Amino acid sequence: MPMLTWWEGIYDQVFVALHPFYRIRKAGVSVSPAGSEFYEDVLPCDDRPENFDDMIKSRGEAVSWAEVHQAVAPDLPRSEVYLAIWLLACIGYQDRAGIGLQKRLDAYCQANRLYLPEDDGLPAILESVVQEFLSCFGCRHVTAWDEFRHHSDTVPLSVFRKAEPCYWLPQSITSPAVWGLHLPDPGVLMTWSLDGTVAVIAMTSRALEMARPENFFEGWYADAGTYEDLFNPVDSLKREQ
Repeated sequence: MPMLTWWEGIYDQVFVALHPFYRIRKAGVSVSPAGSEFYEDVLPCDDRPENFDDMIKSRGEAVSWAEVHQAVAPDLPRSEVYLAIWLLACIGYQDRAGIGLQKRLDAYCQANRLYLPEDDGLPAILESVVQEFLSCFGCRHVTAWDEFRHHSDTVPLSVFRKAEPCYWLPQSITSPAVWGLHLPDPGVLMTWSLDGTVAVIAMTSRALEMARPENFFEGWYADAGTYEDLFNPVDSLKREQ
């Protein structure tokens, strides 16, 4: 079911916010100068320190999908490149994404000390952006949900500030990350999903008058044909149905 149909009568617009690529500044470097020597080397998944998410939150620099697309494959359509990025970030090399393209993306990330977009719940690189965005609605607290919506917590927005350590839900059943954020007034819902590299932001018209998500996140508004399975071609979804 298309996103807008699913939330019809509840939310008026849905924005797809991409989890960015990111690099990590070396300690003591507060502004991003030119040159890769100012950034930490990319660490493999099995060699990351316990405070890695806090490092990302405090010293991470976001890089857009559009920038990577332009640098690696400007001749290819966005849909093809974004499918390759999503699969590389969540699953790895896949024939349907074009392994040659994925290898070029991987090589570019290694050469430029870039991490691929994080998958699943709220990534550390976006915590402070989420705090800035939600602060526009005049609230001080937000309801945070775990992956399967079994546990929620009312938390102050201040926990997402860049100066704070990463926030984890204390009693989540699976991942301790935040998988949902809700402001019933004026009507904002942010959700994340397994093997996803986006935040889906559903908003009422009143909320949109107070803050526009495109001023905070890279992404686009859903149209009548936008499904939650964002990156797979729509005709493949119809075949599966």
